[in-house]
Amino acid sequence: MQLSVVVPLLVTVFVAATGYAATYLTNLRLARRKDRLDRVNRQLSELYGPLYAQAEAVDRAWRKFVAGGGNVWAASALVTAEQAATWRLWMSTVFMPLNRRMVETIVSRADLLREETIPEPLKELCAHVACYEPIIARWQDDGFDSVQFADHVSIAGNFPRTELDAYLRDSFESLKREQARLLAQMQRLR
Repeated sequence: MQLSVVVPLLVTVFVAATGYAATYLTNLRLARRKDRLDRVNRQLSELYGPLYAQAEAVDRAWRKFVAGGGNVWAASALVTAEQAATWRLWMSTVFMPLNRRMVETIVSRADLLREETIPEPLKELCAHVACYEPIIARWQDDGFDSVQFADHVSIAGNFPRTELDAYLRDSFESLKREQARLLAQMQRLR
């Protein structure tokens, strides 16, 4: 074959191969970003978004409850039967249903956690809720009317509000930033 035929043929093959390789690499990067964006979207919509919203609901309800004089167990004063009954009502109908939903969200969506293990604030929340279950079950006993601290407060300690709020806020905001960054990158690649 003559050089005048081979060179144009090689140039054509090289240009085609380079174009194919560039298209392939661009599509591969786009697919990886789309996969990452899909995961971030799931993390936000199925785990961190619901947890953050539920934690905010618990926090706001707690603040209203405390503002109304409801947190009688923090004080060293004796608690009246009416105060204890109010505590049981709020725990049974407001706080524990929200807390249980948070635990269910964590347990059912643990595969979407950002970390390789369950973070400490989430473990503390699960322990807090689990330790309240026998207390609330006991409240259902006929004639239960105790005003004793131990009959109303979890052995796991206080709700891990500060740590949980910081963890959920940081995780949610970080994922939202990553989502925005991935969306912007995908727009530029298209």
